[in-house]
Amino acid sequence: MKQRTRIIAGFFAATLSALVITSVYIAGCGGGGNATVVTPSTDDTSLTKTGQWESTGGPIGGLGYDVRIHPTNKSVMFVTDNYAGIGRSTDGGANWSKSNTGIDLDYGPTSDAVPIFSLTIDPNDPNTVWVGTDASLDMTGAKEFGIYKSTDGGQTWTKKINGISLEAGDKFLTFRGFTIEPGNSNLVYAQAEVNVGEEGMVFDKVKGRVYKTTDSGDNWTEIWEGDNLARYLIIDPQDHNTLYVSTGIFDREAYNSNCNGGVPGGVGVIKSTDGGVTWNQINNGLSGLYVGSLRMDPNNNQVLYAAAGLAECPNAVGGLYKTTDGGANWTEVITDDHMITVRVSSSNSNIVYAGSAGAIYRSTDGGNTFIKYTLPTVAHWGATGYVIGGFPIDMTIDPDDNDTVYINSYGGGVFKSTDGGQTWVTWSKGFTGLIVYDVYVPDYNSSTVYVASRNGPYKSTDYASTWSGIANWTEASSTEDAAITTLPSNSSAVLVGRENVVMAFRSTNGGSSFSKVLDDPDSPNGLCTIAASPANSNIVYAGLCMPPLYPVDFLAEAPTGSSVLYLSTDGGASFTKTSTEMDGVSIVKIIPHSSDSTTAWAATLDGLYKTTNSGANWTRNSALGQKQLIALDIDFSGSTPVIIVGEAYNGVHVSTDGGTSWTGPNNTGFSSGNPYIMTIAIDPESTSTVFAADLYSGIYRSTDGGSTWSAFPDSSMTGLENKSVRDIALSKDVIYVATQGAGVFRYVR
Repeated sequence: MKQRTRIIAGFFAATLSALVITSVYIAGCGGGGNATVVTPSTDDTSLTKTGQWESTGGPIGGLGYDVRIHPTNKSVMFVTDNYAGIGRSTDGGANWSKSNTGIDLDYGPTSDAVPIFSLTIDPNDPNTVWVGTDASLDMTGAKEFGIYKSTDGGQTWTKKINGISLEAGDKFLTFRGFTIEPGNSNLVYAQAEVNVGEEGMVFDKVKGRVYKTTDSGDNWTEIWEGDNLARYLIIDPQDHNTLYVSTGIFDREAYNSNCNGGVPGGVGVIKSTDGGVTWNQINNGLSGLYVGSLRMDPNNNQVLYAAAGLAECPNAVGGLYKTTDGGANWTEVITDDHMITVRVSSSNSNIVYAGSAGAIYRSTDGGNTFIKYTLPTVAHWGATGYVIGGFPIDMTIDPDDNDTVYINSYGGGVFKSTDGGQTWVTWSKGFTGLIVYDVYVPDYNSSTVYVASRNGPYKSTDYASTWSGIANWTEASSTEDAAITTLPSNSSAVLVGRENVVMAFRSTNGGSSFSKVLDDPDSPNGLCTIAASPANSNIVYAGLCMPPLYPVDFLAEAPTGSSVLYLSTDGGASFTKTSTEMDGVSIVKIIPHSSDSTTAWAATLDGLYKTTNSGANWTRNSALGQKQLIALDIDFSGSTPVIIVGEAYNGVHVSTDGGTSWTGPNNTGFSSGNPYIMTIAIDPESTSTVFAADLYSGIYRSTDGGSTWSAFPDSSMTGLENKSVRDIALSKDVIYVATQGAGVFRYVR
């Protein structure tokens, strides 16, 4: 297996606590709903019915890149994200809103994500802002890329790519940074990553290019190409023909690497003294050649700092390096850490900050010595409220207050420190690019909602109006939370499983602390569903599948290894690998019977399986056959279970007689004739009402038990900015959906 999902291995996370009163919501990668009817509570008058979807603005997280402060108005700030695009704030980052008008790339499963990697404010004219995109494919498979320019302070955007094209052998083109010449806004450099389609150890290998315009973006010319991506370009303020470029970043392998063979490769730092006509490597003393960040001392053009690291490649060296002679020689000032970012204060060059996935560093003596800051109980940095910091890709310092620092994080979101990096708070209200795998309501009548996401677990107690991180353990090595449930007989017993590894944790105190109850480090699979039997909570099922991150669907690869089921007979305190008839098949969703402890169903990529002896043996439903099932929900309110399944690229199938016979595919009303049904939820208010999500078009509702469908709540799915829905959860008052890159949306009903 190509281990592309292991890149978050430096993170920690925790699980979610929940209360279950009369029913249990069984969560997993495939989604699903509450299958039993409960007594509704009085409507909550604090909720306002709008008749459309509302973004909750959270939880915090995403694949963030740059964070910028307006040079003359600190109230205006920008951040970028690989799904959410551009976030703009007019109150110093207290609140954010998307600002993507004019950016026309199609991206993501539903072509409504906005992949922005880089953003730079023109220091000569702050109303001019430049942004660059990640690699993209539109729905026809056409390759797209973009440089966009704003002349109204980042409110609207115009594409500027004349002179830039995909060259022979180019797979994708991504823009990593921009630099504007001081005093001359017509001269702009654009730094790029070029994917040439050659597979590396984790991702494809990359080359790099630098482009130059002398007419403010109307025309571009390539001035450099090399064996690693280009990110930061620095112009010597005393000699504008002297340029420095950093190459590499922490999670991309250089074209000249062989990480599988222990050769990290890399290019390091390059320098030009003739305006980019010729270039030379300046790596004397620079043993780490993946330089993800490069900064110059604002008061001394001979002093530069280079943050280097590539943690996923064997033999790659990481550290922070300093030069005092314009790059002729480098000295390592932080050792034994794969560094990601560095920043020098514009008002006091003795103040230097640097960051890695594990820590934030601060120097007060010009980078000679550093103090290392992590969370109080774990060797990682992050925010109060147990929010994992992630990979700090970009950092900026308040120009008037050297203790105030902002970080935009790959995997974390936006963070702010006011004490020099010692402690952090989340700073992304209203803006999120988070990939959410699972949304979970522990009690149908509750205002509490939980999510499991790429950045760990979060909790809201006010109908998703605000969110808090609850990642409070130290045992885990990844934040890819995907499956969660509580025991019906014990509301304090919480179980959570990992999407990218076979690992599960258990809490007996509502999530205050956890113990590891399942760990199979040799398995390349992920733990995609956990389900506790409502009839006997000692029985817990854990099903494996190949981690479906890239691409987002479950059909990318088949599971490796035979056994894909783990069983617990002690309420999840321990698990046993179990060989069954499902061996070698991806299990996406398991739902136990509500009143029969021996019976459960499993949706797999090989059909629907059923056990009648508590998981010891499983039989595939012959009437349905070997369909690739992704979603499953069951209504147990009648004398015979009503089973509804979602098939990959072939829609919905319904059985009203417990699986003896089926109708389907029932695709009338979906925008596609062959929808990829990611999740299904039967409404306890009226079991003839069913919600389903097509991964590639959005959310739908059926009012006839799954026979016909219509877009919900209207033909445009109004308010649902990102229609790539991964999971649905129902409460009496609110419908929640988890999205691929826009956090959680809610619909008040």
